[in-house]
Amino acid sequence: MGKFPLPHAVTDIQCENDLETKVTYGRKATIAQLLATMVQSLLLVNVGMELAMATVVIGSLYKNPNAEFLITDSESSWYGSILYLCQPIGSCLSGYAQKHFGKKSCVVLACVPSIFGWILLWYSNSVTMLYWSTITMGMGLGFNDGPAYSYIGEICEPRLRGIMACVVNMACLIGVLSSYGLSYVFHWKTVAAMSALCPVMCLTFVAFIPESPIWLLSKGRNEKAMKAICWLRGWVDPCVVATEYQELMFYYKTSVDQSKTIKVSKGLFSSFSWIKSASVYRPLRLVTVYYVFTLISCLTPCRPYIVKLMYESGVKDTHSISLVLFGFMQLAGSVGLTLTVRKLGKRMLTLSTLCINTLAIFMFAVYFLCINSDLIKTEAYVPMVLYSIIMFSGAMGMLTVPWTLVSEIYPNEAKGFASSLTTAIFYILTFTATKVYLSVENTLGLTNTFFMMAASSFVGFVYLYRNMPETENKTFLEIEEFFVPKKEQTSAELIPGSRAVC
Repeated sequence: MGKFPLPHAVTDIQCENDLETKVTYGRKATIAQLLATMVQSLLLVNVGMELAMATVVIGSLYKNPNAEFLITDSESSWYGSILYLCQPIGSCLSGYAQKHFGKKSCVVLACVPSIFGWILLWYSNSVTMLYWSTITMGMGLGFNDGPAYSYIGEICEPRLRGIMACVVNMACLIGVLSSYGLSYVFHWKTVAAMSALCPVMCLTFVAFIPESPIWLLSKGRNEKAMKAICWLRGWVDPCVVATEYQELMFYYKTSVDQSKTIKVSKGLFSSFSWIKSASVYRPLRLVTVYYVFTLISCLTPCRPYIVKLMYESGVKDTHSISLVLFGFMQLAGSVGLTLTVRKLGKRMLTLSTLCINTLAIFMFAVYFLCINSDLIKTEAYVPMVLYSIIMFSGAMGMLTVPWTLVSEIYPNEAKGFASSLTTAIFYILTFTATKVYLSVENTLGLTNTFFMMAASSFVGFVYLYRNMPETENKTFLEIEEFFVPKKEQTSAELIPGSRAVC
């Protein structure tokens, strides 16, 4: 271990992946890991449907004289954002649940509240019931993202890890498109009832995939860990993965010994002591800043009010079709990310898509300025094209890449806690941005709001250009070495000419 002097520089999952660079598994291994990923992806399909329903419901009830009941500006801002506020509660609890009960248990904890939330939405006949339905969904939402991404990071080989994380991201966008598409044909209550099938299916299929072998080893269930590795590497015999298993065991014990220097307490909140470690707080800071610029550059605060935004932009009669179009463009962008991430890398995709979105938002602001100055007439195709570009470009980079980073940038011993904390921070930021958006728009006006977001996106481009490493096809050891202080690094940084986040 002399060549790995860094705290937490070698973890059990890193050892597994260092070995996997030497051992090439066959097509069956890819199929096995894809199946496990697809079951987890059902959770993210459900997440996408939950996130999109606010847009569907607000579009149906906001100032609509033909609706069953109406919602005001204040009520729509609360309903559009309260889902994000409740998520961090479940997210913090999911870190504890991952550690003590495993990743699969989090699936149950995610699906049950979601099912009840969809049922409440189906029966909603007042704003109060809308609130309760989204609160219930939000509690389950916290058990979705962090466990799903950390599970993918622990079971997949490096050659598949980025692609599988993209598959999970794509699943979320499939959920968004499904809600928009169903709302075009069915009443929003019918969409809610149909959406409940997704968590029910996930509960059914999760019994057929293995638990994370890393977690099984941490609980001393060595035989089950061996079976899990055999399953994930293509249903092979134990002799095929014997060396990988032995190395995994050795480095797991080593990482536990090293982690004792950080974790000195026990209990529900003991994991917060990981914040002291540079291998955690540095990537956490990077991805948090990344999230801020994701919200701005992808117009996330506008999502619940997109029907209102399109109407103000000149799209008056085709907003339902617009939702389907935007959902499709997001899905197409996610497919593009999956096809190109191995060749272009996450850094290049991040910077290029952020640049495109910045220009599109700036053009949006110029369009609003020209309309307000009576220089041009409103044209429905202009906002639809610009917003479609933002949706496609965002899904191909800024909107999805940070979620793939969550499965890569944290050391294994802290992965459950750190991934849950990261998603909690994202949803808190999203709640804040969504809640204040209408107030900002009413204060500054639509034109100035978009000019401000374009300028902020440009600042984000400069920051990420200077600070974001390339993680695609890198071992966890190489990724961690980017974030630790220079005096402790044992190898070159991941990107020549780029500096570590300090």
